This record gives sequence, C-alpha cells and structure tokens, in this order.
Amino acid sequence: MRKMTFVRTARCVPVFALVALFLRPSMAAFAQGDEMAFTSYYFSDSGLNKVITTSFNIAKKLLEQTSVLIDIELDHVTVPPVTAVTGATRPQRQKNEPFEKSRGQVIVGVEQGLSDTWTVSGNYYRSQEIDYVSSAVVGTISKDFFNKNTTLTVRGQYNADRVGKILESGEVVNSPKHVFTGAASLSQVLSKTTVLDLTYDLMVMKGTLSDPYRQVSVINDAGSTVVVDEYHPSKRWRHAWTGRISQFIPTIRASLIGSFRYYTDTWHVHSNTSELKFNKYIINDLIFSLDYRYYSQTGASFYKTRYVGSNYAADGYRTADYKLKPFASNNFGLSLTLMLRAFAHNSPDLEFLENSSIGIDYYRYFNTLDFSADILQASIKFSI
Repeated sequence: MRKMTFVRTARCVPVFALVALFLRPSMAAFAQGDEMAFTSYYFSDSGLNKVITTSFNIAKKLLEQTSVLIDIELDHVTVPPVTAVTGATRPQRQKNEPFEKSRGQVIVGVEQGLSDTWTVSGNYYRSQEIDYVSSAVVGTISKDFFNKNTTLTVRGQYNADRVGKILESGEVVNSPKHVFTGAASLSQVLSKTTVLDLTYDLMVMKGTLSDPYRQVSVINDAGSTVVVDEYHPSKRWRHAWTGRISQFIPTIRASLIGSFRYYTDTWHVHSNTSELKFNKYIINDLIFSLDYRYYSQTGASFYKTRYVGSNYAADGYRTADYKLKPFASNNFGLSLTLMLRAFAHNSPDLEFLENSSIGIDYYRYFNTLDFSADILQASIKFSI
C-alpha cells in the first residue's frame, strides 16, 4: 500500500505579531464587522510536492449596509521530477528536474444590503500562473424570511479559463474552458438548538476538460504500447444535492453536525458522501472536534483499467485521472481549536485577538485505490 504523509504548517505567528503591532495605532479606523487577515503556510508531502502560500484579505464596512472585500494570494509550487508515465500534472519539459511555478490570485467584491432582509453581492476573481489563467464574476442574492429563521441564497458564477500546456520548447499553448455555476441554498432554524441546511449545485463545463500533462498508455491493434495525452469529452454537466443538520447540546456544551451529499454528472459519475462531526468545549476557549467522512463513487463511462485498440490512441476518450475511477474512501479527523479571545479579555492591549484562533488538525485518510495518508495541519486565524 502506498502511504504518504502530508504536513501543512502555518508559519505566520511572528508575522501576525508584527502586523498587529504596526496596526494598533490605526485600529480605530476599523468598525465593528470589519475584518483583516494575513496568512502564510508551507505544505509538503512525501512525494516531494511543495506549496508555499501567502494571503492577505480585508473586508471593510463603508456605509451602514455596504462592505467591500479585497483578497490577494500568492502561491509557489514545486513538483518533483517525472520518474514514469503517471497522472502527474506537470510538463514533460526538463522532466528530470523539479518543476516550479508561481500563482497570483486577486478577488475584489462588494456586498450591499437592500433592506433588513435582502442582501446582494458581486465579486470579480482573477488567478494567473504560467500555464493556467482563470477569470470569474460571481453574483449572490440572499433573502431572510419569518423573523430571519429562514434564509434563501442564490448564487451564480461564470469562469473563463485558459488551460495551458508548456511544450518541450518552452512555448505555452492555451485552450479555452468555460464554467457556468449556479447554486441555491435554504437555511432553516428548526429550534433554538437545531438548524437545517439544504443546497443544490449545478455546474456546466465546456472546452478543454482534460489535463494537458496527464498521459495514458494504450495498446494499439498491433499489440504495441503507445503513450498519448488523456482525452476527455468537451462538455460536462454536474449536479449535487446536500443536506446538513446541526444540533447544539447545551447540557454538555457540544454540537453534532451530520451531512449527506449526492452527486451525479453526464459522464456517469455518481457519488455519495456521508459526514459526521462532533465539537465539544473542553474549557471556555478550547474546542475539541472529532470528524468522520465516508465517500464512494462510480467510475466515468469512458474509464478503463486498460485501453486496448488503436481507436483509443486516436480520438477515443481516455483518462489517467484517479477521480474518474470507481473507489471509496474513509477520512478520520480530530482537532483542537484555541480561541484567543481569552487573552483579549485579560488585557485591553490584546483586544485585536477577540476573533482570532489557533488550530491543530490531524486526519487519517485511506481509500480502495491502495492509497493512504496522514495529514497534519496547524493554522492560525488572525482578524480585527
């Protein structure tokens, strides 16, 4: 069994401290409801993949019912050398050396309250790296009913992407991809301690839907093995229905959250996801959580364990994407979250920690594709 260990650590505590000291004199400019955060983390795994991410976001209330959002994120990714024909998503160019690339992301948005019960928002998203560019517009409208015990939210999004491939010469060849997303969700307060959430998601994808770097081995009519790029259909409709119920248990200061999601698409992939999470206050500002998720899916209609026939080396659909295989997975997790508001209560100088927290998470993941992983994550949320 292949086993990989993932470690994601937040390397931002000293930075947060410096940012906080710098901003303390000007914190009066932030009103209630304003938020600002800075995060930096490092991710690596036993496969020598590495990601370094730094992000900054701010949500500023301009008027009584008007807020603006700015989010900036920078990533640096390192992918190890190619040792065989795999489903790895990296170029073959200089395949005996690590492949490195950077990505920049910017989100700008505005949220406007139309009344005490109506809210609309709009966002523009731009993400760019050497071999992938994505631009998107997002619109959301939300309405409260029955003394705000019921909330209906509708969201629409359009992405115009350019899927690039770096050739051996270093030239980048781009192909278009368009994604239309719609979602409707209903949140209903059932009692003082119980909330029900129902969501429907629709996604329509057109254009280049295969990864330009993944390659597939095909046995042709002559019995020889040839290696070709994977090739997926150019259209895909995806549907998902999710139900979640959250129950607070006052007597033990805990909550229990259960959810179920059913997914289907026009590639004949069907999946079921069941998840159960338990949260418990150990002391006033320390929360312990247990989490379990079970996932199962069928394979895509064109997925095969072996592709035999010259038609698959020509224009036949073929894939090396593990997410299109039939499989099932289990994910167990536990975490500790320390709310830093305890320090804010004891010292007025640390008031900026009122909405901040530190978390440590561990997950054990394994699936029927002979893959397992231990995931350790440490994070800090800093906001004012």
